[in-house]
Amino acid sequence: MKKERKPINSIALLMILLAIICVATHLIPAGMYERIESAGRMIVNPDSFAFIEGRGAGILDYFLAIPNGFANATALCFGFMVGAGTLEVIQETGALNVGISRMIKRIGTKHGDLILIIMFYMFAVLGGFVGFVEGCIPFWPLAISIALALGYDAIVGVAISMIGACSGFLCGPTNPSSVAISQAIGGLELYSGIWLRLVLFAVVPLVCLAYIMWYAKRVRKNPEKSYMAGIDTSDLAFDTEQFGTQAFTKTHIAILTVYILGLLLFVYGAIQFGWGFHHMSAIFIAIAVLTAVIGRISTDGAISAFAKGCAGMINACLLLGIAYGIAWVLAQTNVLDTIVYYFSQPLQGKPPVISLIGILIVIMLINLLIPSGSAKAAIVMPIIFPIAQIINLTPQTAVLAYQFGDGITNMCGPLYGTLLLVCAMGKVPFSKWERFFIPLLLILTGLAFAFLFFAQSIGYC
Repeated sequence: MKKERKPINSIALLMILLAIICVATHLIPAGMYERIESAGRMIVNPDSFAFIEGRGAGILDYFLAIPNGFANATALCFGFMVGAGTLEVIQETGALNVGISRMIKRIGTKHGDLILIIMFYMFAVLGGFVGFVEGCIPFWPLAISIALALGYDAIVGVAISMIGACSGFLCGPTNPSSVAISQAIGGLELYSGIWLRLVLFAVVPLVCLAYIMWYAKRVRKNPEKSYMAGIDTSDLAFDTEQFGTQAFTKTHIAILTVYILGLLLFVYGAIQFGWGFHHMSAIFIAIAVLTAVIGRISTDGAISAFAKGCAGMINACLLLGIAYGIAWVLAQTNVLDTIVYYFSQPLQGKPPVISLIGILIVIMLINLLIPSGSAKAAIVMPIIFPIAQIINLTPQTAVLAYQFGDGITNMCGPLYGTLLLVCAMGKVPFSKWERFFIPLLLILTGLAFAFLFFAQSIGYC
């Protein structure tokens, strides 16, 4: 009997990738663009690239990358751990299990598709109009658990969460991250050209949802066709039979109300006041304390539950630390600007259609190294806009190309900490996720080419 090959561990995969990057820094010369201030933001001067003295990463740098990566991801890791700890305290009261089990029982598992669709579009709206991907993180463990309780696998829960938020973010009708910053750098009116992005929002998330539902229905009909076959995720699901018979008390209602109000407070604060992960952590800690008081959990019991939840996120935090460590190596060796320079050179002097395809591909490749939309815009767009002008691409079309390149690879980039996190939440090995996502990657890339050609043909502005 042929032995089944186990998927490569995600942490091992990143450690291998870190080693490859360290070796590559000896082959890629160091270089740097000058940074200038524009509209209150530091951007690159596209005509200023120069090679500089540099050194490749050594063996010590390989190991130093991990603690330095953790140092740069501290707020993110702590926020994830505190969020998981808070959920564990809530679980201790039974409020979440009983409440969701009752909801599923009332709606019926036959209408599970409807629940998935509602969750998907909730994340898509937050991603597209508010620029929230990381801001959706507090909701994702629930989405994964609900998907499992409805008879789907963990990949469905991860896809509803991650692809939902990222497909909306990609279209970005009013995305303050990729669209607003790119338009500011290009001197365009804020959120101009929104009509085409609204059309995108009507099409792209729908295509993504159709793909997810195709896989979800196939898995529910025949669990053996799941890419997660043989991987135990039973501890992530709600047992609707066990909890559905328990009473849903006023205490449960009060606890869930506190939890929901806390999440809404964070969303409001992030939109209105620019709150970040420290604020999210503070709100979660407050929710955990209030839950323990309302649920009459002993001090020892609450702390033990909180610590248990935090411990469950160690694997995800390790992934984040290593991913950020790779970014640290690229920054320390000054090869990132060189990579951007080499990628941008072939785009010059080509016909508009070829250059348009090239811009998209280049941004997708750069996104694998710089997942942050705002950071990448400040580096890439000052280079892309002059190229677009030379080949007669409208600035708005260049922004659209940036949106596609930034958004599509966020759903499959091995260095994107948020993707690694949500996969860890659902116990989905990264290799399994890539197997699931690659067909959709090809579909979305084809859609991107179609929309970009259309935008260029009508002189989109």
